Amino acid sequence: MTKRTDLNPDVLEVLWDQYCRAIKYQRVNNDITVQMTFDEFLGLWSRSRIGTITSKLAIGQKTLAAYLTGPFRPVCSWVCREAMVRGGTMTAQDAKIRTADESRKLFRFQAGDQHSPASKARIGASKAGKKQTPEQIAKRTAARVATMAAKRAERMGGAA
Repeated sequence: MTKRTDLNPDVLEVLWDQYCRAIKYQRVNNDITVQMTFDEFLGLWSRSRIGTITSKLAIGQKTLAAYLTGPFRPVCSWVCREAMVRGGTMTAQDAKIRTADESRKLFRFQAGDQHSPASKARIGASKAGKKQTPEQIAKRTAARVATMAAKRAERMGGAA
C-alpha cells in the first residue's frame, strides 16, 4: 500500500490531480458519488504505475502529459461491471486503477445489454424521416417472410 510519506511531492501532486479528476468524472459522467479519501486512492496505485509516473515526470512535463492523456493512461475505474451502479457510490473496495483502454472495453455496450428508454428514443429520432434503399427494404421483407414462415410451420407442426 502506497503512503503519502513514500512519495516525491511532485508525484503526490500528480496523483492528487488524478484523484480530483476521478471524482469529477464519476460525478459528471456517471452520476456517481466517490466516497474514498485521498489516502485510500493512493492505496489503489501499484508501485509500478507510480514508478512510471515518476520516470515520465523525470523526463519532462510534456512526456508526463502525453502519458496521462493517451489511451493507456491510468484511470480510476470499477473493479468489475457488476459493481458499477449509475447514481450510486464508489468506494475504495469498488475501485481499481486500470488503463483507460481496459476500462472502456470493460464498460462499453455489450451483447445482452438493454438500451434505456431515453437511448431508444434518441436512436428512433435519428432514423426517423430517412428513406431506405431498395436493398434495405428487400432485406427487411425477406427477414419478415422467413419469420412468418417459421411461425406458420411451428403452428402446423404443433397442431398435428
